Amino acid sequence: MNGLKKFTSVFMSIIIVSLFLTACSGSKSSHDTAGVAPAPSSPEHAATGEYPSEMAADSSALGGGSTSSLEPEKIITTIYLNFETTEFDKTNEEVNKLIEKYQAYIEYSNISYNTYYGGKSYRYGEFSVRVPKESITSFKTELNVLGNLTSESTNRQDVTKNYTDTESRLKVVETKEERLLALLDKAEKMEDIIALENQLTEVIYEKENLKSSLMNLDDKIDFSTVYINIQEVERLSTAETIETTFATKIANAFNNSLYNFRYTLENLIIALIYNLPFLIIMAVVVVVGVRVYKKYKKD
Repeated sequence: MNGLKKFTSVFMSIIIVSLFLTACSGSKSSHDTAGVAPAPSSPEHAATGEYPSEMAADSSALGGGSTSSLEPEKIITTIYLNFETTEFDKTNEEVNKLIEKYQAYIEYSNISYNTYYGGKSYRYGEFSVRVPKESITSFKTELNVLGNLTSESTNRQDVTKNYTDTESRLKVVETKEERLLALLDKAEKMEDIIALENQLTEVIYEKENLKSSLMNLDDKIDFSTVYINIQEVERLSTAETIETTFATKIANAFNNSLYNFRYTLENLIIALIYNLPFLIIMAVVVVVGVRVYKKYKKD
C-alpha cells in the first residue's frame, strides 16, 4: 500500500510542477513584451535588421531639431523613436493628428497584427514620417507624450560639402554643354556633327543626374525623417533612473510583484484548462491502476 501512495504522490507532483512551469513560461513571455526590440522602421532597414552606420546617434540626440549659429548650412536630420502603449488605436490616431497639424506626410507605414505573447495578440506599428525641418522640434516634443518612450536617437548629417561640390560640378557641365552646342552650330562635316552629338548626349545625361542628386538632397534637407515604432503591450514598463526615489522603487517592486502573481495565476488556470483532457485520461488510468492493484493484492 505504501508503494501505491508513493506512486500517486509522485504522479501528482509531476502534474503540478508541469502546470506551474507552463504558467511561468506564459508569464515570462508577457513580461518580455515590454522589452521587445522594435523592428526596423523602414523597408530598407528591415532587410538588414539594423540602421546604417552613418545614422548613428550624435551628441544632439536629446535636442531633436535644435540649431545653433555654428551649425552647417545643409543638414539632414533623422530621428528614431520607440514607444510602447496600452492604447494602440488612440496612439495611432494622435500620431496622424500631429502629422496633419505640422503638414508632414507618411512615407512608409506598416502595422502587424500577428505578434503573440503569453497567448495574447499584440499590434506593432512602424512609420516613416517626413516633417518640415522648421517644425521638427515642435513635432518631436508633442510626439514624446503620446506613449511610454523607451528609446530615442537623433542623427544630424552634414552634407554641405557634398551639396557644394555637386553644384560646382553642375555649373562645369552646363558650361561644357553650352560650348558643345556652339560648336555644333558651326560644324559642317557629318563626322564632326555625330561626334559632337555623342558628347552632348553624355553631358546632358550627366547634367540630369547632378540635378537629380541636388533635388534629392534638397528634399532630405527640407523634410526631416522621423522613424516611429509603436509596440502595443498589456502593461507599460517601469524604467528606473538614478533620480528614482527609494519609495518609488518599493512601490514599483510591490506593483510588479502583484502583477507577476496575478499573471502567473491566470496562466496556471489556463494551463490547467488546456491540459484538462490529458489530466482526465491520466486520472482514469490511475483509478483503474489502483483498482487493479488492490484486486491483485487482495488475491
